[in-house]
Amino acid sequence: MNLLKPSLLKHFPLFLLAIYSASMIFIGLGDNLLQVDEGNDTFISTNILKFGFPTHSDGVNYTLLWASSHDGLFVYRPWIPYYIQAFSLSLFGQTTFAARLPFALCGVLSVIFLYRFALKFTGRQFIAFLAALLLASSIPALIYFRTARYVGLPIFLSILLLSFYIKIYKNKKWNPFPLTVVSIIFFHTMYVEFAGMILGVLIHFFIYYKDALPENRQRAAWAAGITGVFCIPWFIFISPMFSKVTQHLASWSTLIDLSWHGYIKRFLGFLFQVNNYIFPIILLPLFFLRQFRPFTKQVSLLLLCILTVLLTALPHAMPIQQYISASFPLFFLLLAILIVNIFPKYLLAQSLLVTFLITSNLVHVFLFFPLKQVVKGHPEWFQKSPYLKNTFNSLMREIKFRSVYFDYIYEISHDYRGPLDEIVAFFKVHGKSGESCYIDNEPESLVYYTRMKVIHRDDIKAQDAPDWIVLRGDYRESVKENSSSKTAQNLREVLRKNPYSKIELNSPSMRVNNTYDIQIHLFRSPSSANTDKITIYKLTNHSSIY
Repeated sequence: MNLLKPSLLKHFPLFLLAIYSASMIFIGLGDNLLQVDEGNDTFISTNILKFGFPTHSDGVNYTLLWASSHDGLFVYRPWIPYYIQAFSLSLFGQTTFAARLPFALCGVLSVIFLYRFALKFTGRQFIAFLAALLLASSIPALIYFRTARYVGLPIFLSILLLSFYIKIYKNKKWNPFPLTVVSIIFFHTMYVEFAGMILGVLIHFFIYYKDALPENRQRAAWAAGITGVFCIPWFIFISPMFSKVTQHLASWSTLIDLSWHGYIKRFLGFLFQVNNYIFPIILLPLFFLRQFRPFTKQVSLLLLCILTVLLTALPHAMPIQQYISASFPLFFLLLAILIVNIFPKYLLAQSLLVTFLITSNLVHVFLFFPLKQVVKGHPEWFQKSPYLKNTFNSLMREIKFRSVYFDYIYEISHDYRGPLDEIVAFFKVHGKSGESCYIDNEPESLVYYTRMKVIHRDDIKAQDAPDWIVLRGDYRESVKENSSSKTAQNLREVLRKNPYSKIELNSPSMRVNNTYDIQIHLFRSPSSANTDKITIYKLTNHSSIY
């Protein structure tokens, strides 16, 4: 019994972290519907169940046809996340919970493995505990783990990658197999973030290669070669798709800048989001203090990988935080090292600072408040371009005191009901599988829950006569206004030529149900009071009893 107590005490922090992270991720996981890109990705996964490989179409419905470059074979994104999700759907059925389950499990594993990695990396249990606690309390990361797509997987894989890499510096034979396998899996999960992580690792290795045994350096070269064999052919295979993506994104939004200026804008955009939600940039200079010298090698690895992840994310057309999620655990480990060494003898001060950083954004944004006041007084400075207008709106929205932590606690403890929830509930009662439906946003999610045949936003033709028309986003007002767009003209023509009855749902006409982008994520159900409602048109000559 006496031997058992030290063992229990040793693993008690890990036990607490596992329970805490599982609660934060799994509570209410399947309550609200698959939304936005979750619908796209889950549609691809269900096609794997049908055909054995990912395709853009299931023979009736389709998604992302603009990215098709290999006769309908889906290569827009790597396949591993889709096969993981398809496996879950095959085991547990095609439900919301099953679609999100594997990514949620990876979230809990990320917290556990970050604790183990940080403990080996720093040799300090409290640093390891704080790093894992910060990750388990990070609302952007938690939202990614609760999302039915790849966005949370790079967090887990970056931890594994560094865990196996640091073993090369031990004074014994290094086994390259785990690092090689993780590298291949990482590439075939999200190759851009993998490129950022592996580039940082390689730079660090070239700086500190003399610290590794000569035979381990040779094994590292073999690991790199084998990884290349399993990754480079895929990159060549999908290369015809890249030009299509660029063309699509360039036509998608006036905010996208594909010039070299865009790289600077996106870098600043990433830093702004990191500062506001992950790591207060104001704390970085503290690493030059004397007490951090024993951690030089560790800090340099983390900073190098963070920087290379940020740089390799810049070719993305927009600075969306999901593209740098692999850096999240690195930032939190840096933050844990910093907190423990700023107050090395004051556990209470360390605990209070961690609590403050988790539950408040005061440290993150207080330096921006003078800037906000200046900008707020001169809105005319930001009217010259759509990009400047968006910058102004972002500054006004983001620079304010708030607690996304408590907002998140409210969200997972209450039912979220968005417009898509109401639409699906309506069609489960009044619609039928196989009926045709035009919907201007989130069509794949509607397919997943109703098995209807959908017409996508811009694919409606004047001669079409779908059984249902749902207007809740981009084209809701186009049927009333004299819009010159071809889609709006076709919609007006369809409604003019065919007998439709109009139905209004008591739900706001938002174009998306919710989003996993922390900057615009909704933590409470949107209100339908004093706002436009979703409009549904029913073809009056079909058999619905509505």
